[in-house]
Amino acid sequence: MPARRLAAPLALTALAIVTGLGLSACEKPAPGVSVVSGTTSAYREALCWSFDGEPLGPETCAQDVVTQALEGEQVAELPVLSGDVIGISVDPTVADLGWYPVVGSQRLTQQPVFTTYYRFTYPDLQPVPPNGVALQVVAGQDTETLGLWVFRIVPATGGPPEPEPSPSPSDGSPSPSDVTPSPSDATPSPSEVS
Repeated sequence: MPARRLAAPLALTALAIVTGLGLSACEKPAPGVSVVSGTTSAYREALCWSFDGEPLGPETCAQDVVTQALEGEQVAELPVLSGDVIGISVDPTVADLGWYPVVGSQRLTQQPVFTTYYRFTYPDLQPVPPNGVALQVVAGQDTETLGLWVFRIVPATGGPPEPEPSPSPSDGSPSPSDVTPSPSDATPSPSEVS
């Protein structure tokens, strides 16, 4: 009987060691990035990530991978209107390495961002293209890429309502409600006082 009592704990210990070794061989998930505008947000893990800290080369994260991601359905879309604020939140690991926000092919900052949050306003006078525009987060500094996330900014539907035109008199002259007094109308000029 004593041999049987020792066999069970030994078997459990061996199983725990094998399980622990198996779990430590699993790859950690890549860091994530969230983007937000208004009440809509999207989260994605890196499309490409350097787990060893070495810069990604063309064979690791080729342009065709990015192009396929942008054309595929796996890219998270963020509905935006002109003038909306877009926020980007990165994992602390990414912030420590430095990162760049990129819209289309234009970097939004000259220097890498070393914080976990960055926000910008989509240009007021530039409508979002009907097919959207790429929003990329590129981890690394200068020309070294250590990670890449891809999102698509798309036009939001149901923007603010257009103002109703006010009715004007039939003779074409402005109505009193159409006229806003200017400062010169409200204060007499020195020549009018004398």
